[in-house]
Amino acid sequence: MKRILLSVSMVASMCVSLALAPLAQSQEHYESGSFWAVTSVETKPGMFDAYMEDLDGLWRRQMDMMKEAGKIKNYMMFSNVHARQGEPDLWLFVEWTSAGAMMDTTWEEWEAMTEKLVGSMDKSRQLSIKRGDLRTLMSDVLLREVKFR
Repeated sequence: MKRILLSVSMVASMCVSLALAPLAQSQEHYESGSFWAVTSVETKPGMFDAYMEDLDGLWRRQMDMMKEAGKIKNYMMFSNVHARQGEPDLWLFVEWTSAGAMMDTTWEEWEAMTEKLVGSMDKSRQLSIKRGDLRTLMSDVLLREVKFR
């Protein structure tokens, strides 16, 4: 009986080892880095400066609060110098400390932060509606940084 159990456990160990070997080799030349949430934005004609002013207020303060709380590592913006038809004018990048930090942020945390920044959820909704006059959000993606070893 002991021999059978030993044989079964050895076969199981070999199967697990063989299954994991390709995974170990698959990252031989690179390693995974930070998670980045990226939002692409198309500003309405003549509204780029007004939108940047808006971002310099609420969005920047929100990012600074989340950075101070340890949720994010960094945030940045990139403008599209030669935007073609259908391309965004601006990308907003947020580097999260982990995927968990992003996905585990509760609604209550967002609500508390919003109330601290603007006073109430109703006021936040009103500001969001006004922001719609400045821009259109084109997409949101979650990216994972990869680095060469």
